[in-house]
This record gives sequence, structure tokens and C-alpha cells, in this order.
Amino acid sequence: MSQKPGKGNSVLIATMVGLFAIAVIGGLLIGKKRSTLKTLSTEQSSSRGPFLYQGMCASCHGAEGRGDGVSAQNLKSAPRDFSLRPWKTLIDLPSIKKVIVEGIPGTVMPGIKNALTEPDLEALAKHVLKLADQNPSPTMKVVSKTDQLALDAGFILVANSPAPLLQLEDEQGNKSKLSDYKDKTVMLHFWGVQCPHCLKEMQSLLELEKSFQGKSFVVLHVCTDEEDAKVAQQIASKYAPGIKIAVETSGIGLARYEVQTLPAFWLIGSGGRALARSTGAKDWASNACLTFIESLIPN
Repeated sequence: MSQKPGKGNSVLIATMVGLFAIAVIGGLLIGKKRSTLKTLSTEQSSSRGPFLYQGMCASCHGAEGRGDGVSAQNLKSAPRDFSLRPWKTLIDLPSIKKVIVEGIPGTVMPGIKNALTEPDLEALAKHVLKLADQNPSPTMKVVSKTDQLALDAGFILVANSPAPLLQLEDEQGNKSKLSDYKDKTVMLHFWGVQCPHCLKEMQSLLELEKSFQGKSFVVLHVCTDEEDAKVAQQIASKYAPGIKIAVETSGIGLARYEVQTLPAFWLIGSGGRALARSTGAKDWASNACLTFIESLIPN
């Protein structure tokens, strides 16, 4: 004989149904939340590489990997433009990760060692690879031997056009012009008596001149912030005895060569044509600098 469910049973059944409904709805909400978190995690992961690149690499290599970051002009050699070929290493993920961690000995590229976790290292390397593969240079994709020599030495090739006029005067009042050296390869060294980096590398530049002694090469040390050649000569001689300096007398020569950062360098080929330019102190005894300059000196 069946019994009708009592009031207590009805309450229990209603409670169980309610709890089941709550469980179902809760499960759906939790599943949705997990799906949302997963989507956010994926989005955060895809943006991690660019975020790390901007903080760790862009100041030298530039926002788009062109080697034109705000700190690039102060380095001893030009940072890598990821769009140019060839690279010194393979252009793949393992090689890029290795360079990030270890750097490149003998260059301005430092290694970060263990500064990044493996996921962050992977994300950063993937972004660099993306810049290399999807950001072709608007002017060139493959560099010539001369281009590569210039990049290794920290120089940028310029249009092979006539070099701007330059009028000079030494401490004895002897006047000269850049055109007087048209049969030689000339390196214009723009420096200043108030520039510590300029004074520090005076001796190495004097040694550079001596290393090419007997060849068609000359360095013209042009002071930019002292009009009196005698004063400039006295200061330079303290750092590099035997060095010969000059001052620019026309008043517009520095503007013609767009000298804004010291030290600044221009390489002028025989015939008086501008070939390359650079800024910042360098290791002038390095094989890269010596090889590049040697390649520009006429036989």
C-alpha cells in the first residue's frame, strides 16, 4: 500500500532539485570562466614577446628591428638590422635563443644569461624571428660584402656623392681644404675638447694612422668646439702626443656634415666622394675596423 509523500519529503525533494539546478548552473559558469581565462592566457602569451622586446631590445635594435634604436648611435658598432642578410648565425629559433642568452663575443651584443624564464625566452625569440622574417628592408634584403664590412665596423654606407666642402686651419695657421687630399682615403674625425669619449680615444686613433702609414690614408682630426687651433692642439697633445689637429674655419662645415653627436666620423674615398659615416667611440684596433678601412684605401 503506497503512501503519499509527506510534507517533509516534499521539502527534501524540492531542496535536492534546487541544489541540482545550482550545480548545473555553477558548472556552466565555471566552465565559461575557465574558457575566458584560457583565452586571456593565450592573448597574454602572444603579447609577451613584443612586451619583452620593447623593454630589453628596442633601445638598440629599434621598434621594428631596423638597428635604429635611440641608443644605437652611442654604441661602438651598429646593432643588427634583422631584415638584412646575411646574419652571423642561422636565422632560426634555437640560434636566436642562444644569442639572447650568450650574446655575441667581440660585439656590442650582450648575453642576458638566466634573466628570463624559458617561456619568456621562447616568446622573445619568436618575436625576433618574426621581425626577421616579416619585416623586409625597404631598400635592400641582401647586403654586399662592402655593406657587411661597414656594418661589422659600425659604419653606415652613404650615397657615393661628392663630399661637402671643408676648410681647415692648424695651430701654425696653415690652411687646407678637404680637396687637397683627393688622392687619398680620408677619415674625418670630428671631436671636441669638452667630449670625454673623444679625448679618451685620441691615442687609439693616432695608432690607427700609424697602422696605415705608407698607404694612401689620412685622418683629419677636426675640433668642433674650440676656435683657437693652438688651444685645441695643446689639449689633444696631452692625450695623444704627436697627433695633429685642425679647426674648421668657414663656420658652416660642421652643418654640412650634420655633426650632432661626438665623436663623429666620415670616410671619404679617393676622388673626394663620401663613402660612409658613423658616430660613437670604437675599438679602432679591431679586425672589423681595420678590414673595412683597408677595403677603401686605393692600391
